[in-house]
Amino acid sequence: MTVHIPTLATIFARHGNSAFWALAFTHSVISTIAPAIGFHTLPRDTVEGFLWGRSFQWGYFKHPPLQAWLLGWSEAVAPTAAWLAYLYAQICVLVTLFAIWRLARTILGPGAGVIASMLTLVGIHYYGPPMATFTPDTLSAPLWALTGLFWWRAVVQRRQLFWFALALTVAVSVYAKYVGLLLVGVLGVLTLITPEGRRELTRREPWLALVFGLALVVPHVAWIIDTGGSSLAHAVSTDAKADSFGMRLWFCFSFLVAQVIEHSGLIALVVLCIGIGRSRPRTELLIEERPVSERERTLLLAMAFAPILIALLTNLIVGGEFRQGRGTALFAFSGIAAVLLAGPVLRLGRLKVAAAIALTMVVALPIINAGHHHLRLAWGASVVPTLYPAQALADELEARWNDRTALPLRIVIGERWHAGNIAFYAKAKPQILLDGDFRISPWITRERLAQEGALVVWHPSDRTMLARLRELIPDLEADGYAYASPAMRGSEPTRLAYAVIEPKLVDPDQPAGLDY
Repeated sequence: MTVHIPTLATIFARHGNSAFWALAFTHSVISTIAPAIGFHTLPRDTVEGFLWGRSFQWGYFKHPPLQAWLLGWSEAVAPTAAWLAYLYAQICVLVTLFAIWRLARTILGPGAGVIASMLTLVGIHYYGPPMATFTPDTLSAPLWALTGLFWWRAVVQRRQLFWFALALTVAVSVYAKYVGLLLVGVLGVLTLITPEGRRELTRREPWLALVFGLALVVPHVAWIIDTGGSSLAHAVSTDAKADSFGMRLWFCFSFLVAQVIEHSGLIALVVLCIGIGRSRPRTELLIEERPVSERERTLLLAMAFAPILIALLTNLIVGGEFRQGRGTALFAFSGIAAVLLAGPVLRLGRLKVAAAIALTMVVALPIINAGHHHLRLAWGASVVPTLYPAQALADELEARWNDRTALPLRIVIGERWHAGNIAFYAKAKPQILLDGDFRISPWITRERLAQEGALVVWHPSDRTMLARLRELIPDLEADGYAYASPAMRGSEPTRLAYAVIEPKLVDPDQPAGLDY
């Protein structure tokens, strides 16, 4: 009896969609479990989101409110399940991939569409470790991909109800992170300059959808106006400022190179499986794309490349060094663009090597991401945020608070990392007065501080933070120190200074706000 073992080409031709989604779900499961086991503490931005979420607002000092709302709801429903933040991040990845998969199949056809989706999952680093944590950047990725999909449905395919899906998605994007407006701007221009776009604007559905979308964002816009637009300022804030035009160009170049590196897996897979010039492999799988019109090709390439060009121009104008992670959402359509540029007929080879790479990326990268933090600590890193002994420090400091006062701990004062971790992991679930600034945490007032007291926390070496805290509490001195053992033997223990501000010791008549 002869047993015929199907080749990879045969498996992919018959079960390409199933293979893609098996990889995607495997990646998401491992990416949820690995950090939940490997990290001792949630990443900073996620901890900050949880803390914001303990007070419902239409916006927060640094970001729009969607991440904080979702994490606040999660903590209210499952207060001891902080690991759910890793699951929410992977839901974002899966929704992003679903939107890309649907759009890719629409534009390229079923076979080439799966190839584009595979390239996105395996080849773009943003959909791996950077999206292992639930942040505003993570939230922006699925909303970006859905915006592109729904616009294509509404304008190119003339499906009227998708105008309302587009309006809803854009409105939610505004509540997630403003970067989505980059794509909205590009799509708005494409709608105005193309015949099909102008034709759709003669119908009533786009205008009704516009009214619907604007109505949804009115509360957040009102909050921006009322608070002076701190979240808008943060959206264009930079890590460093250029002092010359040459430095501006260098910052743009560095940001662009970082995005190319994020695509290194995609580039490597294209070179490996399709090849360039004489390096083309023997064809094992041949896929013909759906005939793509020149208009569709132009629209997709504009969706893929115009946002990064606008981001680079903004970087040049602002004159600052943008964080690499700001590109997280921008490249949802890179895989589709790569296949479109490589087509219309894909002759793929070296499939075994490509499959091995794909499995390694999907399985190993999440585990490596969780494990390399321990290696960093072993190699002498002074601080590894995800291995911070937050729970031990929070337990000790909360106990010291309880020794001093019969009131539950309601307010922690300090910066977002040390004090933020104490506030998040304390059993009483207190709110945080960040940096001692009532403008950053407006839900805490001087009157409330006087009535409820507070636990002030800072690192003994942080003289700048101590000076800020003394603007709120001029005679602030440490009542003592809390210690926690390091995550790895041989490392230095963590030491935090603290002070218990008992109720009614803060003057409620002192002017609110800090001038620094």
